[in-house]
Amino acid sequence: MKISLYNLSKNQITLAKGLGMLAIVLHNFFHWTNSIGENEFVFKSSHIQGLIDTVANDPLSLINACFTYFGHFGVQIFIFASGYGLVKQFMKREPSSYMVYILPKIIKIYGLILFGLACYFLLLYRINVISVDLYLEFVKSSLLLCNNFSFDTLFFYPYAGPWWYFGFIIQLYLIFPILYYLLDKYKEKGFFILIGFSYLLIYGLYPIFNTLNIPLFANFIGHLPEFILAMGFAMFKEFRLDYKIVLPALLLFVLSNFSQYFFPFSFASATVLILYVCYPIYNNSSKIIQKSLFFIGSISMFMFLINGPLRAYTIRYVYGKDQPDVLLLALEHLLLTIVISFAMSLFYNKLIEPMLDKLTRSIKEN
Repeated sequence: MKISLYNLSKNQITLAKGLGMLAIVLHNFFHWTNSIGENEFVFKSSHIQGLIDTVANDPLSLINACFTYFGHFGVQIFIFASGYGLVKQFMKREPSSYMVYILPKIIKIYGLILFGLACYFLLLYRINVISVDLYLEFVKSSLLLCNNFSFDTLFFYPYAGPWWYFGFIIQLYLIFPILYYLLDKYKEKGFFILIGFSYLLIYGLYPIFNTLNIPLFANFIGHLPEFILAMGFAMFKEFRLDYKIVLPALLLFVLSNFSQYFFPFSFASATVLILYVCYPIYNNSSKIIQKSLFFIGSISMFMFLINGPLRAYTIRYVYGKDQPDVLLLALEHLLLTIVISFAMSLFYNKLIEPMLDKLTRSIKEN
């Protein structure tokens, strides 16, 4: 099967984001129910061994174990969607200035952060999970977008989930125009040079960042390859996904889970495999699947905000349960996340988004 991703529609991207968010929510829930771990920011051979041993000893844990170990790769879909969407925006109409480009994106991110912080406090303070002092510290680090600058703060705040993503995505937004200029000027040659250069940066900086206690893969350098990959598929019609790319990606992905030397390739190779394997789903699945995934994709950022804090209410019922009960609780957690996220989206889209849109329009007009 040869796949072109050049003309992906906005609806297809939203469907893919729905898939990614399902994986993220279930991963965030399941990985608290076992000790397997995941190779998300650092490589540990014990994690893949834990996955194998867990499934071998208890085959009923297959779903739990796989979402625990692999579910975080749902983030790659959002990285791909960001790079792809930005390119299509620039190809249609480039902003008149850098500030006209970046300020609306920063405003949108901060709108989500502030809304999420309010929901976080309402959910956790009432059940005494977080103190006012710790909450204010979380507010400060979130507004400064610095949660991803240290392993100590990456997941320090209770039930926050992957809020490191906000600082990370702003970093990619900031450098995108430079990457777009280089790809637009040097075309395919520039694409391969940038991919190669990004891996040189990763391999050169990974040990240094670890020594400094900075998670490289929670910052833009660690995920440049898949971001550039998304830009390439959006810009160049001749780029295709076929066995010549998918098979090497599969080999790299397998090696990256067993060898620290190949670990940096896990994210780009996972992106290729997800896009290829899931293509029939986000391109030509049944209407009920399309509508369900589109709905989830359309509220995905609210699910991202709220699924972590909701674990304070749902994860307590997991301990001591058998796998069938854990799976049922995970589905209940997912359903609760969807329902509350939908309610949040109604409130946000009705009251907050119009104000943000008005502000961004004034920036573009001026």
